[in-house]
Amino acid sequence: MSLRTHGPWAFYALALLLLVLFSSGCTFSRMAKKAERQQKITVDPAVLMVRGPLVPVEITAQLPANLLRNDYKYGIRIYYKAIKGVEEHVGSLAFDFGNYNFVDRKPTMQRSFSIAYAPSKVMGQLMAQGVVTNPKGRKKFTKSIILAPGIRTTPYLTQTIHSPAYVPDEGQKTDSGVVKFMIFYDQGLATLRTGVGTNLQLLDEFLKTNPKTRQIEILGTQSPDSAEARTQNLAMRRAVALENFIKKKIDTESYASTLSTIEFKKQAISYSWNAFLGRIEDSALPEDQVQQILAIVNGPGSFTQKEKALQDLPSYDYLDMYVYPVLRYAQATINYKPNPRREYEVYLLAKKIVQNRANPDVLTAAEMEYAASLTPLLAEKKKIYEATVQNYMTWQALNNLGMVNFEQAQKEVKPAVRKSLLASAIHNFRYSAHRNPTAERFYNLAVAHHQKGDALEAMQSYDYAVKLGGKLPMLQQVFTDKAALEMELGQYDDAVRSITYAGDSYAAQFNRTLLYFLKENYDGSTALAQKLLTQFPNDARTYYLLAIIGARTQQEDMMAENLNKAVNLQPDLAGKAIEDLEFRGYQKSAAFQQAMKKR
Repeated sequence: MSLRTHGPWAFYALALLLLVLFSSGCTFSRMAKKAERQQKITVDPAVLMVRGPLVPVEITAQLPANLLRNDYKYGIRIYYKAIKGVEEHVGSLAFDFGNYNFVDRKPTMQRSFSIAYAPSKVMGQLMAQGVVTNPKGRKKFTKSIILAPGIRTTPYLTQTIHSPAYVPDEGQKTDSGVVKFMIFYDQGLATLRTGVGTNLQLLDEFLKTNPKTRQIEILGTQSPDSAEARTQNLAMRRAVALENFIKKKIDTESYASTLSTIEFKKQAISYSWNAFLGRIEDSALPEDQVQQILAIVNGPGSFTQKEKALQDLPSYDYLDMYVYPVLRYAQATINYKPNPRREYEVYLLAKKIVQNRANPDVLTAAEMEYAASLTPLLAEKKKIYEATVQNYMTWQALNNLGMVNFEQAQKEVKPAVRKSLLASAIHNFRYSAHRNPTAERFYNLAVAHHQKGDALEAMQSYDYAVKLGGKLPMLQQVFTDKAALEMELGQYDDAVRSITYAGDSYAAQFNRTLLYFLKENYDGSTALAQKLLTQFPNDARTYYLLAIIGARTQQEDMMAENLNKAVNLQPDLAGKAIEDLEFRGYQKSAAFQQAMKKR
């Protein structure tokens, strides 16, 4: 049947259909081409950089005037194209009504996005592609454009100390029959509590070994903060609570000692600054802040007036978080009779226990730990510590078994095996730290978590180590590695506070220098780097950082000179520099090529 038989209306309908189809196709093409030519998309930063586990980016898109229509939608998809063409969706900017503003009479949107960092993404590209959608849902895509070339990883240049330690063995000394247990309490309370950090479980386990006990001295204390000072007889009530706990254990579970054969002594210190000053001496506070505290405590005024004056100091947050909590304790000093053996006897018996040729109870836990210290073989140490843990679960054996796991992990080249060994180290360090909460034990746990990549757990353990307090070198070590982790996580303000207490080790100074750089204080970072080089003149990392500063500040001579020194001191940095996007503006220059050459 022909159109002629339907009259002129058939021609009109066909013409209208062709007009709609042609108009729709033209609208698609016109919108896409106009967007490609005239839209402006900018990113900040121009070269991406990691901040913690993410890569943040802010994208601003502006469309040409009169591009948008009520019946057609326009959006921009943002994606990251990594090596081998792998694409990852990052986000989108949908220019729907109400989503955008007008800037210079042009539709404008600004959005912040983040990309999960992975080493495989370093050499990728951040891309954008426009999408036109018609009323029926059909889409037409514009040509993709590159927004940013790859990812800078400069924040990961942080340095760590990461030096966990064995519990030193005291050997078979006849005068080692004195142990001390510091039992911590909650603020204002004299109630014994179990759980992490109280030390009560450690005391309980010692009493279960039934030592031949001669004397037990108990000292109750309280912190000098106002909340504790208002509570009557708090220190003595803490001492009494601990004494009652010990007496009940000995009366019901001990067969080597009785209450009538043990001399008990009890003492309380309620209003004294001595323990507080001891903690200040062992703190990581700067010298000027220490002197401010000493001036108040040793100066005129009542106990209450001095405590209130301390609250006005810049160091008070440190006192409240890291000093006062560890002054709320009662300490039990137990004098018992040791039973020493000869070295060869202990070692041979330990080997027989490991081989199931001797009953485990022929040696005490302390003797098994001592036997492990007598062999230089890591595998043999591990077996002895495993047997000690299996039979006694002492915090010393747990810590040292964790150290064996940690040392094995440092020597392992397979990532999966290394991670498994670190997990074993964490397991043992955690039990050790919970049984004997000290800065050293929680630092060991923090380092293992840090190396395994457990950021939150590592941060909690670093923080707990600082709260427990210790000698200045230990606390500075903790703060150095804590600051490094905070920098790796992009928590730069927190890192500034931690690095204040980190001391002047190489790692602390380098991280302080890097932190200035990350805060974009390039002059300050340069000055600190030059100071660091006076102490460590052959440090390739510092020269490399100076080269990056030169590139950032567009000082080509500075970049080339320091990069050349870095590469000559540490040749593998040449490969890193070639791929490092910090140098992207110079990688084809003669100065950069010359810097790559060895002297």
